[in-house]
Amino acid sequence: MIKPSIALILLFSLLPQPGLTLISPAAGNISNHPILTAQGDRELTEEQFLQRVTVRITSETNRGSGTIIAKKGDNYLILTNAHVTRNTKTLQVQTYDGHSRAARIVPNSLSENQDLALLEFSDTRDYLIATIAEFTINQNRIGLEVVAAGYVAETGQYRTTKGTLEQVSDRPLRDGYSVGYSGDIVQGMSGGGIFVDGELIGINGRSAHPILSNYIYEDGTKQPTDAEIQQMRAVNWGISINTLLTYIRPEILSAYNLPLPPVNPDIETTAYTGYIAELETKAKGFTVRIDSSSKTNGSGVIANGSGVIIAKEGNIYTVLTADHVLCGEMARTDSCADYTYTVVTSDGKTRNIEKSTIIRQEGVDLAVFQFESQDNYPVAEIANYNPNTDDFVFAAGFPKIGQNPSKWLFSGGTIHEKELGLLLTRQSDLSTQQSGTLQSVASLTGGYELVYTSITFGGMSGGAVLDSQGRVIGIHGRSEGAGGGKIQLGYSLGIPISTFIGLQERLKVKPQLLTTAQPQVSQQQKQEISQAIAGVIVPNTSATADIWIERGGQLWRLERYEEAIKAFDEAIKQNDPKNVYLAWYGKGLALWDWKGLALFALDKDQPAIEALQQAINTLPKGEDLKEFHSSILQQQSVVYRFLENYEQALTVINQAISLFPNNPKSYIIKYLVLYDLKRYDEGLAAITQAIDLAPRAFWYAIRGSNYSLQKKYELALDDFNKAMKLNPNYAMAYFGRGELYYYQKKYKLALDDYNKAIELNPNHAGAYVNRGSIYYYQKKYELALADFNKAIELDSKLAIAYGNRGNIYNDQQKYELALADFNKAIELDSNDAETYSNRGRFYYYQQKYELALADFNQAIELDSKLAMAYSNRGNIYNDQQKYELALADFNKAIELDSKLAEAYNNRGRFYYYQQKYELALADFNQAIEINSDFAGAYSNRGGIYYNQQKYELALADFNKAIELDSKLAMAYNNRGGIYYYQQKDELALADFNKAIELDSKLAIAYYNRGSLYYLQQKDELALADFNKAIELDSKSAEAYNNRGNLYYLQQKYELALSDYNKAIKINKNAWFAMMGIGLVKYEQGSISEAIKQWEKALIINNQSAEIQLALAVAFYHQDEKDKALKLAESALSINSQLANIDFLKKILRTNKIFADVQKLLAHPELKNYVNQ
Repeated sequence: MIKPSIALILLFSLLPQPGLTLISPAAGNISNHPILTAQGDRELTEEQFLQRVTVRITSETNRGSGTIIAKKGDNYLILTNAHVTRNTKTLQVQTYDGHSRAARIVPNSLSENQDLALLEFSDTRDYLIATIAEFTINQNRIGLEVVAAGYVAETGQYRTTKGTLEQVSDRPLRDGYSVGYSGDIVQGMSGGGIFVDGELIGINGRSAHPILSNYIYEDGTKQPTDAEIQQMRAVNWGISINTLLTYIRPEILSAYNLPLPPVNPDIETTAYTGYIAELETKAKGFTVRIDSSSKTNGSGVIANGSGVIIAKEGNIYTVLTADHVLCGEMARTDSCADYTYTVVTSDGKTRNIEKSTIIRQEGVDLAVFQFESQDNYPVAEIANYNPNTDDFVFAAGFPKIGQNPSKWLFSGGTIHEKELGLLLTRQSDLSTQQSGTLQSVASLTGGYELVYTSITFGGMSGGAVLDSQGRVIGIHGRSEGAGGGKIQLGYSLGIPISTFIGLQERLKVKPQLLTTAQPQVSQQQKQEISQAIAGVIVPNTSATADIWIERGGQLWRLERYEEAIKAFDEAIKQNDPKNVYLAWYGKGLALWDWKGLALFALDKDQPAIEALQQAINTLPKGEDLKEFHSSILQQQSVVYRFLENYEQALTVINQAISLFPNNPKSYIIKYLVLYDLKRYDEGLAAITQAIDLAPRAFWYAIRGSNYSLQKKYELALDDFNKAMKLNPNYAMAYFGRGELYYYQKKYKLALDDYNKAIELNPNHAGAYVNRGSIYYYQKKYELALADFNKAIELDSKLAIAYGNRGNIYNDQQKYELALADFNKAIELDSNDAETYSNRGRFYYYQQKYELALADFNQAIELDSKLAMAYSNRGNIYNDQQKYELALADFNKAIELDSKLAEAYNNRGRFYYYQQKYELALADFNQAIEINSDFAGAYSNRGGIYYNQQKYELALADFNKAIELDSKLAMAYNNRGGIYYYQQKDELALADFNKAIELDSKLAIAYYNRGSLYYLQQKDELALADFNKAIELDSKSAEAYNNRGNLYYLQQKYELALSDYNKAIKINKNAWFAMMGIGLVKYEQGSISEAIKQWEKALIINNQSAEIQLALAVAFYHQDEKDKALKLAESALSINSQLANIDFLKKILRTNKIFADVQKLLAHPELKNYVNQ
């Protein structure tokens, strides 16, 4: 039986075992050419040098070797294998001179589980330090001569063996083994160095032909084949010195002044499953690798690019790629370099590319070529549409990273809508050119318009940019570079497929599978994509500053801002004067973008400003960096604007423009700042400058919006139309034109544009908000609510959506929901004056007048030109009987907005209650002229007509109000009032009931219904309604008066008098209550007191028929017949209905005054007057 512990030792260790034959120390010869020592004291041969840097390591159980790699004071650092030091209590290190001393393991020295260990020993004697090779071991180094050194375990003799580099695995084996080499390695040599020309490239660890073949890749992915394992068994395996330098703790690296490893800015992606795996498989099928006879940077490494199979006819395949892939460094010239190219398909087959099949298009970085094959390869589906911001995308191709062979990468990310993307990119090489559609439009040099976050590398140029359904929407070709283009920092850039479609005739190719449909992916699929992107691994091992900067940029793209900041900080620590400014710049970007996740809580704005300033402070001098300096200032201006430091934002962006005046982005930023400063004319000049430099649909849409706000509607319309001409599928252009039509009250046209915007961009939250607003004004509340809900679903921080939804809930009497939405809107945007105004309106109808007034005041403080806030505040002042303040606010609202129908309506109500009926009527007429669909204004004007006894006109207005708004409770109430006086009791009752059904808190409806019940002698119902009216509106003098009337008829005189007096306390001019007190006094026999009350009432309202008739009765009773008859005739001339005994009986019932009225009306003179 084989014991597992023994097998493990045989495989992973070169420790002595009984019965194994030792190799002679003389095996292999090495060069004896001299090597200059680190101390520079004398020259040694290579053999002598290697022996001096190699040590013997012993313990109570193990024997091995090690290599001296660094020194700090009297402390020496030794590199060996972890298995040499495993399970030991004491360690001894013997140097070449035979001296031994105790050694200690450096704790926590490595950040990964590699078969490496670091030891320290102290000694005052000087020992040589191994020279660490500066070059990287990769497959291009195969065939190099190597020398391995170490001590034989059994004899303790030092020995070297010579061999060649046979294998280099770009995917390390378990425990970090990646260097395969020949030579006679014996037990005890573990930890000894592997050298090339005297420079340390790694350490020994595993010998050839082990008993067990446990060759497993470290990353756990697809394992070696049997044939590959046999090749691996044939050689020794060591661990590269770069593995140590990569995974050693940074503090140890720094303390011992070890060099930073020459690593590449690579990433790792986990093996995809499910939906992503399906997309990747599909992409692999139609993606090809294009190899060139050119060499990467003169290194001897073959350069490559990628391409996409877009058509097949017979055995002829057509591939779309980037032009520079087929033209090398001469892509931007009129001719290509004289290189040869091959195409490698998904099955690994290689074919030559015939130059005669290559077709290019000058000015656009696209080209096509053809190859012939009888094999069957899939053809890519092409999708020609405008991607929207935050849509998921994948970049697919074959990156060549460093000196490693090209490999497949399927890199997920998100894309920006192309108009916005070009504004976000740092690139400024926008130019106007003739594209395939013969439409003049500005794009980045080569036709680049797509901006996305997928991490890409050299070698992926010409590969596809795929949407979330795996359809080709663009061709990748560039990444934003910095530091002379050597460091990636920014976005990836591609050419939209629409450009290719416009060029297809010139390129003599027609895509085989073409669609214009937006991607349709489920929520589950979106979640899988999001998780795949989040799972990208960006190394955090030791590296040079330029690599840390690229890692920071990659993490920034992945929106892992905290990690990005740490990466940039690592580069800043190294303070490399060539690139530290890029690290500060990247940190500033990450701090700024962190705002989307945690800014408000963590206050990252000011640190972003400081980081960007450090970028400027550390920027190397030179004309070639003026453009980058300008980019830093652009970003600073953006942050200052967010901080509302508009003057500083303007100063900084002007500096950016002075440094680099031809970047349109600077003028866009300047426009936004000037807009915030309300310097609209200067802002208009800035946006026009951007358009002159590089016409884009976005620029025109911005200027169109500017014109809209200035009510220059013709100019605005012209700009929106130009935007659509440049980009027919630009959702924002339709959105902007929809706003224009909305301002012009062309709601059908606005609705059409918002529908189009949503069709083009189903995730445009703003379009749903605006469409919902139209539905709201069209009283299509369910549709409006659905749109506001959708907007909030898409953007949970969109304050205006909550504010608008709050208005609907308020109208639907869902008051808790309404208040919650108004509060949420204010929480998200505490500077939105309109939301304060709307919440104030809510509080007003809740009769929380102090809260309402506070909100209206806040709205006006935030926006002193918000007419609606003045109009709403005027209502409060009116209700508080602060009439001068109310009128001033109504006038101010109309001064600010002469088209604000609500302000005229509110002022009309003010005049109405001031009994200035002609002024009120004029205002209601004006409100209706401005807005012929204003139901409330019709209802209010009907009230004027009613008081003027123009009942037909009043009834027409109330009917119109109800036609326009079938849920306007007040209109039903008012119409019920007409039916009431027309004695159409059933119609009146139906309307009062409807009003209460629609608004259970409408006090006046209860009051009116109570009055109807009063006439119908349904006293209990009447009393219940009057009580309810008073409960809802304790300031209603009319309600107290009518309840007093009921008590009067019930001969509850004390209760009646109490209610009449409360009415007068509320309204000192409540003549009707004075009339009631007079009635009580009359019944109580105090005729003179009654006359006094009625005369006071008549002074207030000399047109009241009821007062005049009451006085006539009293004077008649006192035998002042002439005076009585004169007053009676006047009363009947005003209201002939008072001559109707049945009507009077309803009102007065059988009280004393009713009998006296009958006597008066029986007078022959009055009978004659009535008959006439």
